[in-house]
Amino acid sequence: MIVVVTASTGFAFLVGWELMTLVSAGLILMEGDSTERRHNVFIYLMMMHAGAAAVVASFFLFLPYSHSLDFASIRTASASMPAGIRTLIFLLAFVGFGTKAGIIPLHLWLPRAHPIAPSPVSALMSGVMLKTAVYGFVRFAFDFLGGGPSWSGYVVLLAGAVSGLLGVLYAIAEHDLKRLLAYHSVENIGIIYLGLGTSLVFLAHQAPVLAALALIAALLHTFNHALFKSLLFLGAGAISNATHTVDLEELGGLQRRMPVTGATFLIACCSIVGLPLFNGFISEWLTFRSFLAGSLLTNTKAQIVLPLMVGVLALIGGLAAACFVKVFGVAFLGRPHSKEAEHAEEAPLAMRAGMGLLAAACLWIGILPGFFLRPLASLAQVLVPGAGVPEETLSIARIIPWVAVFVLGVGGAAALLKHRRKMVRTWACGLPELSSRMQYTSTAFSKPIRFVFSTVYKPDRKVESLPADQPYFPATISYRSVRTTSYEKALYRPFVDLILSAAHQLRRMQTGNIQVYLLYIFLTLVSLLMFLRFQG
Repeated sequence: MIVVVTASTGFAFLVGWELMTLVSAGLILMEGDSTERRHNVFIYLMMMHAGAAAVVASFFLFLPYSHSLDFASIRTASASMPAGIRTLIFLLAFVGFGTKAGIIPLHLWLPRAHPIAPSPVSALMSGVMLKTAVYGFVRFAFDFLGGGPSWSGYVVLLAGAVSGLLGVLYAIAEHDLKRLLAYHSVENIGIIYLGLGTSLVFLAHQAPVLAALALIAALLHTFNHALFKSLLFLGAGAISNATHTVDLEELGGLQRRMPVTGATFLIACCSIVGLPLFNGFISEWLTFRSFLAGSLLTNTKAQIVLPLMVGVLALIGGLAAACFVKVFGVAFLGRPHSKEAEHAEEAPLAMRAGMGLLAAACLWIGILPGFFLRPLASLAQVLVPGAGVPEETLSIARIIPWVAVFVLGVGGAAALLKHRRKMVRTWACGLPELSSRMQYTSTAFSKPIRFVFSTVYKPDRKVESLPADQPYFPATISYRSVRTTSYEKALYRPFVDLILSAAHQLRRMQTGNIQVYLLYIFLTLVSLLMFLRFQG
């Protein structure tokens, strides 16, 4: 990953890109080598190499116009390239880096790889590795191409909106904590792409200051996501270490037994949903402001599309808040749902220290964002010539520290009043004591949302009751609900079936006869000679 972001030539970039894929695949296999794990790693490698092929092609398209693949030469040659070639480069870069970033529908590998990887590896992959794809796309779209085609911003906006909405909807239906967090990576990549798309729209309409504002928001959210998502995955690792499971249905009551892990995990939850005084709020607020600034443009399409993105981002934020209320409430509050959760112990000191550092960073950026907004503003001025420093970045850097002082003061006063109040036992509905069966499960909590968005989930449900001849007084009832994804059926399955069908037909050429294989070689040589003759 360090090679990727420090490379100054296309060759070094591609070497680092390929090594990053191979080494991360090896890290996923550290904790086992089962058939399912190998299958998921195979899907990961297949999609990464398909994306890498697009990235390689986007670099090679510069060669006829640039004497080398160093970034300075590419940047110089880009200005004199035909519009069609520039468009093709943009689309290849969008697909290639989008596959690594995990935008829908190119995210198929992401919820398969993260749940089976060790938690520190998941933190590194989701928190940092996905951001190298964002870096690559920014390098191409803003640095090499200077903004891309005029319609490019709307394509990126659409990809961001779909990824953000579907990512959070798929996440809220999960009860495997690591798989849930993997889908939230898709969601947050969607938010980042919303900011990048908005910046490209402003660039196309000659509004450099507003383009810089949206770009700063996207880059800050990229950095913020690296912090709070790494913290969430490390928290999942601490939970797994203490309870030997990340199934939310088997957790509960961990706050009393793991107070430090619970506190740091809560900070990460507040950050990812964008609550004030946490780092996620700053970047999402700037993204909102860039959407609202779309009304300042004279283009009708931009005046309609950008304000609509306010509603999209608000819906994403609301669903994310519901999801992490479920996660923290089911895992850390209430009563334990299993013996393992009941006897859980706090994570070791080294694990708590790592989570504490990330939690402190989330609070630092959320309270004092100016330390990070100033260098990002300087970077935006390089990528967007004539941008200057957007006033929004300066104002929020001045206001947020005072808001923090006010909130802390009110919170301290409320804590003193609460300390004087008399606490009583929770009413147990007339029963002797509370039990874990009285509280919400992860599945029950998300049921209303899954019902409202049933068109998106397309669940496959099956209910069986025994005995079948007594519908009103059955002895047992079993319920099975499996969420299906339409893009897998509509996009990937037909493609895979086509490849398998073609491979089955090509098997006829494998006769096992050496004379037939020599004939193939002879015909190939004749075809190549004829091709070269006509070319001459």
